[in-house]
Amino acid sequence: MLTTNPKTLSPSPFIHKTLINPKYSSTSPKFLNFNSLIRCKCNQVTERGILFDTGETFFRQESAIGRDLGVLSAALYKQSKGQLRVLDAMCGCGIRSLRYLVESKADFVLANDANESHRRVILENLAQVERFQGEKKRWVVTHCEANRVLTDCYLQRDYFDFIDIDSFGSDSSFFLRAAFSSLKLDGLVYVTSTDGYSSGGHRPFHSLAAYGAYVRPMPYANELGLRILIGGAVREASVLGYHVTPLFSYYSYHGPVFRVLLRMNRGKLPDNRDYGFICYCYRCGNSQAVSWSELGRIRCPCSNSKGHVVHKQILLP
Repeated sequence: MLTTNPKTLSPSPFIHKTLINPKYSSTSPKFLNFNSLIRCKCNQVTERGILFDTGETFFRQESAIGRDLGVLSAALYKQSKGQLRVLDAMCGCGIRSLRYLVESKADFVLANDANESHRRVILENLAQVERFQGEKKRWVVTHCEANRVLTDCYLQRDYFDFIDIDSFGSDSSFFLRAAFSSLKLDGLVYVTSTDGYSSGGHRPFHSLAAYGAYVRPMPYANELGLRILIGGAVREASVLGYHVTPLFSYYSYHGPVFRVLLRMNRGKLPDNRDYGFICYCYRCGNSQAVSWSELGRIRCPCSNSKGHVVHKQILLP
């Protein structure tokens, strides 16, 4: 599994012409008055050559790399499979949905955001792409709670190739089961966590409830945040009779933000290789991974004790 930890934004691998909404074209007549400008609160931003409006939605320019990785992964999926249906469960202003349409060449994108007041901004941004291709729709905008739209898709047997859950400020574990249920076999789900407190070991009982991992403070909290996110996904998929494979993980210091791309397939893994513990010795700083069968027989090389168990170690599923 590839883990990337960049500290600065990098140029996009996608090169294309800048898309400009006709509403903002310099050749368009300008009849907007001062009051309408205040009401619209247009905040135009350009990302990877695409001009869009953030309006009053929550938007972070620093998250561009995370969006780049999602767009690139979706584009590679389309190239490999020949089709791409994307569900953007928490689309915000719609920039991810727009980039999936433009850069990943998605056949269809369902852009969902629970906040209906964002509808104007989302529609104006997605209007840069023709809504219909022949008789088929290229994109649709809905306003439902993420779990509801995912469950509705499952009940209607409307499955997707790529599901993006950018749950900034929420636990992705809350949406994982519904996401796996509405994902095609061999499909991709791109999950998020911004829970730096749990990965840092400051809320061990919260991480235990959300991810099934009791975390204590350790010097590699960034890696732990990714591991507990992946572990939560593995357990949720296993409950449904699936197994997931991590394709890459990404950490960004702003937030902080943990993102993981997973591929889902049918069938549970035949062994327990995905379940275990990470031990850390506060005396010498040594770390080791152990299995369930080794619990009670753990010792650190720095220990002079004749016993097997070394105290002051932290066990993390």
